[in-house]
Amino acid sequence: MRAAKLILAVILCPAIACGGSSSDGGGTNPPPTATVSSVFLSKSSALLRPSETTTITATAKDANGNTITGHTVTWNNSNSSVASMATNGAAATLTASVLGTTSLTATVDQVTSQAASITVTNSFPTSLGVTVGPGGSYSFDPAQADIGAGATVTFTWAGGVTHNLTWLTTPSPTPPNSGDMSSGSVQVTLNTPGTYNYHCTIHAGMDGSITVH
Repeated sequence: MRAAKLILAVILCPAIACGGSSSDGGGTNPPPTATVSSVFLSKSSALLRPSETTTITATAKDANGNTITGHTVTWNNSNSSVASMATNGAAATLTASVLGTTSLTATVDQVTSQAASITVTNSFPTSLGVTVGPGGSYSFDPAQADIGAGATVTFTWAGGVTHNLTWLTTPSPTPPNSGDMSSGSVQVTLNTPGTYNYHCTIHAGMDGSITVH
């Protein structure tokens, strides 16, 4: 009987020892690296006077739309004679030099964004129309725009959904907010150069900006 117990112990001990061989030695395997599926730029276009600047940021996302950080961003400016470029990671600042057009792209892990068109000009629109909630969406169209000082902007509500126009950071004086509306329009005249940021307080992520030159 004692011999049988001894044989069983000899058989079990190697089996138990082998059971730990599939581990990573007590360490933790690193999570898989997220795969970049798309790259988006914060602006699709911009108008600049000579010597003016604009900063554009790049955001990498996976196939589910989740933001990916920590990956190297490579920038390309198609015409450096029109606008010079200074980069800082996921941000690129363009300084206008001469009249003309250049395009800017960002590449992350061999995935390249759509190009942003940068035009250096001395002529800017004197009026602008912005649709609030086109097609029932939670957006402003266009979300970004450039106009000349003294231009009139008309915000028109569409889609029958209630939104508001609430100004965030603006040059002084700040235009009046619209209040909650589901139809109608609001006009503002923007006289002071600078960037006017606004949003709808009802719907998160419903943002817009207008740059006055």
